[in-house]
Amino acid sequence: MKITLRDLRRMGACSEQVTLFKSLFGEEVEMTREKVLQYGVQFDLSWLASKIMSEALFADYKSKRDPLFADYKSKCAPLIADYESKCAPLIADYESKCAPLLADYESKCAPLYADYESKCDPLLADYESKRAPLLAEYRSKRAPLIADYVSKCASLLADYESKRAPLLADYESKCVSLFADILGL
Repeated sequence: MKITLRDLRRMGACSEQVTLFKSLFGEEVEMTREKVLQYGVQFDLSWLASKIMSEALFADYKSKRDPLFADYKSKCAPLIADYESKCAPLIADYESKCAPLLADYESKCAPLYADYESKCDPLLADYESKRAPLLAEYRSKRAPLIADYVSKCASLLADYESKRAPLLADYESKCVSLFADILGL
């Protein structure tokens, strides 16, 4: 089965997929089992399947792919739960530190906004000029809290991603093989 760059564009492929296709294959490629297995995980095969397979063949593909995805999701669920449970106290800490800063900012802005409301459009610029340094102050005080939160979550996210990566690779490998099988490649 041959797929061309023109076919992809005609089917409405996104620019990223078109660019990837062109960089790997040029204008066209003869789709073989080997090529599907080698390059398939880089492409949105579910989208391609929906465009090139008959309705019955696509239904068959989906019926076999969906349990693979469900298996992948069930294996990722405890990893996500673990990651989220480890991030929860960090988020709570960040939010508790930001709350008084935000309250202070909002309390300082309230009279400014009330003044703006009473004078409306002609004084919008005045309001913005008074509000800007307050917002800048709030953001500058918040920035180290965000940085601290992000740095604490980074290792947790890296741990989650390292545990998820083999599960995703296994799922994608199964889907690529299934795609090739369904097409009879």
